[in-house]
Amino acid sequence: MVKQRIALWDNLKFFLVTCVVIGHFADQFTDVSYVYDSIFLFIYSFHIPLFIFISGIFHKSVNTTEKAIFFISIGFAYKMCSAIVERLLGTVNVEFFLLRDGGISWFMFALAAYTVILKIIEKQNKTYILIFSILLACFVGFDQTIGDFLYLSRIIIFFPFYLSGVLLKDTDFVSLKKNNTAYIIIGAIILFVWLSLCFFKVDLLYGLRYLFTGRNPYFPQIMSFAPLVRISSYIISFVVGAAIIMIMPNKKIYLFSNMGKNSINVYFWHMNVYYILNKVFHVSNLFYYGTLGKLSFLLLAVIISIVLSQSVFSFPIKQIRKQIFK
Repeated sequence: MVKQRIALWDNLKFFLVTCVVIGHFADQFTDVSYVYDSIFLFIYSFHIPLFIFISGIFHKSVNTTEKAIFFISIGFAYKMCSAIVERLLGTVNVEFFLLRDGGISWFMFALAAYTVILKIIEKQNKTYILIFSILLACFVGFDQTIGDFLYLSRIIIFFPFYLSGVLLKDTDFVSLKKNNTAYIIIGAIILFVWLSLCFFKVDLLYGLRYLFTGRNPYFPQIMSFAPLVRISSYIISFVVGAAIIMIMPNKKIYLFSNMGKNSINVYFWHMNVYYILNKVFHVSNLFYYGTLGKLSFLLLAVIISIVLSQSVFSFPIKQIRKQIFK
C-alpha cells in the first residue's frame, strides 16, 4: 500500500529548495548589493533550519545503515560530479576535499549523522538531549578551528532543528491549520515584520548571516555575549520557520506540489547547472543590467528550480537509491 503524500510538506519542500537556489544565486553578489544582502539574510534565517526540521519529522528508526549510506553516497556523488564539471569547464587546479568543504554536500553528510545519532539515542530522553544540543551549539562557536572539517560545525548547530522535528513528528500540522485563518494572518505578519527588518535594518542584522549558515566560529565583536546571539538566531529561525508553515497551503497545488517530491534533484544539480550556464552564457552578467537585470538573475534561479524538479533529473539519485534499498 502506497502511503498518501501530504501536500503541505511537498509544497514546503519545493518552496524551500527554490529558496536554496535563490539564496545561492544571491550569494554571488552579497558583497556588492544591499538588496541581495537582504534577500540572503531573509532566506538563510529559515530555509535550512526548516528543511532539517521537516527531515526530522519524517525520521524513522528503520534501515538506519542503508539510509546513512544513501545520504553519504549522494554527498560524495555530488562532490565528484562537481569536480568533473569544474574540470570540463576549464578549471585547471580542481579542489577536492574528502572530509570537508564549504559547498552544499554537507547537508547530506549531516542527514547521515543525524540518522545514526537518532538510532543511538532511540531510547533516551530526547527532550534532555535537545536542551543539551542547544547548549553545545552555543559553545561550539568558541572553537576557532572547527571550520568545515567533517562538517561538524553545521552538524552540531542544526541538530536541534532535526531533533525538534523528531519530537513533533506526531503533531498533525494539517489539522491544526485547517480552516484557521488566524494562523495565516499571524504567519503573514511575522514574515512581513522580519522581511522589513532584513531590508531596512540589514546593516545592523547582517552579522547574523554567519550564525545562520552554521559554519562559522564566533567573531571577536560578539565573544562576550555570543551564546545569547546564538539563542537569538535560533529563536528567529524557529519563529520564521513556524510562520512559513502557517501560511503554506495544506492543499495540493497544481504542478507546485508534484515538484516538491523531487526537491533532492534540485539540491543535487542546481549549482553545477549554474556553473555551466555562467561559463557558456555568462548569466551572472544579468546582475549588472539595473533592477530588471537583478530581478531576471533571481528569476533564473526559480526557473532552474522548476526545470530540475522534473523526474528526468532524478538520475543519479534514483540509481543510488535502487542499489542501496534493494
